[in-house]
Parts: sequence; C-alpha cells; structure tokens
Amino acid sequence: MVIIVTGAIGVGKTSVCRKLIEIALNQGFTCGGILTDKATSSSLIVEDISSGKTETFASTDNVYDGPRTPKYSFNPRGIDFGLQAIAKGVSADILVVDEFGHLELRGEGFARALDIIKAGKIKNCILVIRTELLPAFLPLLPPNPLIFEATLENRDQLPEEIANKIIKRKQ
Repeated sequence: MVIIVTGAIGVGKTSVCRKLIEIALNQGFTCGGILTDKATSSSLIVEDISSGKTETFASTDNVYDGPRTPKYSFNPRGIDFGLQAIAKGVSADILVVDEFGHLELRGEGFARALDIIKAGKIKNCILVIRTELLPAFLPLLPPNPLIFEATLENRDQLPEEIANKIIKRKQ
C-alpha cells in the first residue's frame, strides 16, 4: 500500500510521520526509511529511521557541491546516507520517505526510491509530497495511492487515521 502525506510547507508533515512511526512501532510494526527536518534556520538533516542517526542534507548557504535548488545546496554525503537508509528500510513493514521534491522530479536526490516503490516489493510505503508537487509525482507512482492532506487542524489526528488503514490491512 502506498500512502501519500501531502500538505503545504510548514504544516507538519514530518511531525505526522514521526507520530505515525511511534504508533506503528507500538503496534509491533517495523519502520525504516528517512525523515528530513530543519536542523537550523539554514540547514536540513536527513534521519535514518531505523538507527536514529542523522547527516546534514542541505544548506541555504552555498557550501555543498551536490545538486541545487533555488533555495538549497545539497550534501552528496547526506543524499547517499538517505539512499542507504531507504535501501535498509525496504524490508520493514513500513518504509517512510520524507520528502519527495524538486530533486526527485529531476531524477536526483532520493529518486531511486521511486523505482523501489514501483517494483512493488514494499509492504507499506509512506511518501511525503508537498501539495503543489503532487500532480507531477502521481504518474510516477503505482496507481491509486491513498492520499492524506495534513493541515494545521488535522495534523494531530492524522497519524492515528493513517495507522488504522495500515493495521486494518494487516488483519
């Protein structure tokens, strides 16, 4: 099952995923993959869900020689770290990839995860995709994903709602 968590920038999509992971682990599920989050006002980190280890992923300062977007320069080590965490997470009950964005649309960043997901070898996959990028990603994914939009109003209840879909599927 492919589940997409979408929503505007800053609405709490990563927080929804963190809480969902906590619920899933408490229900006996294994979780793997990555979370991305702000480390400072100018940098992002990528976290390996299974180990809790982190690596700097990107910076608004032009300090990395990896891919670039108008806002960030990306750390090649951070991308490799994330790809390794995703590869480890393929065997988990739930693989989380937070988040697909402009890099992946260009075939960079964590784009290889798209091939893994399309291959259908994952039990459950949670993908975080910003609302404005969702139309570009849908043709790249398996058909009929479940889509949940995180908002300021529902972000506290949304993890439980998503977890219930996964738990019901396992029964």
